[in-house]
Amino acid sequence: MSVFLSRIVFRAARNINSKCFSINSVADVLHTKRPFLCANNDLFSTTRHLILRNITTEAMQPVTTLENSSISLKKKTLHKKTDLRDLQVKEGHYLTLAYATANSYDLKSLKEALLHQKLYEPGTLNGHEMADVVVAKAVYSLGSERREIMFFRDGAVVFWNCTELEASNVLDFVKMFEIESYPREVVEREKEVMSYVYQPHAKNCSLQESCFVLVPDCDNSLERYTFSHAMVQSARLGALEARLEALAASVRGHTALMEREGAVHVDKKEVVRKLGELFSLRHRLNVESDMLDTPDFYWEEERLERLYSNTVAYFTIPRRTRVLNERLSHCVELLELLSSWAADRHHVRLEWMVIALILAEVCFELLHFFERGHREICKHQQGNLMMCVKSTKISHCEKACVQVRL
Repeated sequence: MSVFLSRIVFRAARNINSKCFSINSVADVLHTKRPFLCANNDLFSTTRHLILRNITTEAMQPVTTLENSSISLKKKTLHKKTDLRDLQVKEGHYLTLAYATANSYDLKSLKEALLHQKLYEPGTLNGHEMADVVVAKAVYSLGSERREIMFFRDGAVVFWNCTELEASNVLDFVKMFEIESYPREVVEREKEVMSYVYQPHAKNCSLQESCFVLVPDCDNSLERYTFSHAMVQSARLGALEARLEALAASVRGHTALMEREGAVHVDKKEVVRKLGELFSLRHRLNVESDMLDTPDFYWEEERLERLYSNTVAYFTIPRRTRVLNERLSHCVELLELLSSWAADRHHVRLEWMVIALILAEVCFELLHFFERGHREICKHQQGNLMMCVKSTKISHCEKACVQVRL
């Protein structure tokens, strides 16, 4: 019975061991303790019942890794901006350019300026009057395909069948109607470039690879608006991403100083200003824009809603929006840490000022105390001297001298 219990104990001890080390070490420990035990007793004879194995960390692998080793992980494809120089416009294809230049446009003044310029005439979208967009069609045509420009209230513009030179001239023209303009290098870097074509046998407009497919001999104005809206969302999102990169680069020096010296010297107003920029950026992304959900205009048009969703998915706007929000949260946490650090430094400075004032008050009180003590000593000495004068017989002239001395 004792031998049977010993076997159970040793097997339980061997199974409990969860660390990856060689069992030979256990045998060495038992071998060192064996001389103190009875050599003839089978209860402590571990060599008969314990099977020693060499187990190393290299031989042990997680079960999930072995099971999933043959499964190929699918990588998400990010939207890669098309460069205008690399885009080869085939025969029958036309160019589409989208720029985000400002936070918003003054569409009323812009429309009046277009009428006064007489190069573009305002139009409509298949009879729909849109309050957030101005459609301008070129008065003079350069080919069979007419040029068209869409100005969005969100501070973006889309060019259909326009050259880059014409787009640059229009961007210079629209600058006077911009509210909170973006830097020109950001505008040029974050632009979106696509092409469109009229497919003869197409029944509905669609997106194929990097090309918009339109229906020939049909009014595709609403479809163009849908494609333009999605391109504008991508361009605006790229401008917000560039703004966040600039803010993160300005804070990177403080983080390096914290890592190197364990302290940072920042101005409270500067930190609050950057926090305000981050919150403004988050407000534009999540409140002022339609990047988190589908705009209300497409709810009544299922065909346009599906077209808009496919185009937005092509530009990976949902994923980019989520990533941008996460980066904004990290930057806000860092700036809040810097703000609390600056506030603590300010509080410490105030505490030292209060301590200095208390020490100054204590010093003044000590001075007043010693001054009062000196006065009392002087009064006591004067009283003793007057008593001595009254008790002794001296002349009137000497008394007057003593009083004058006192």
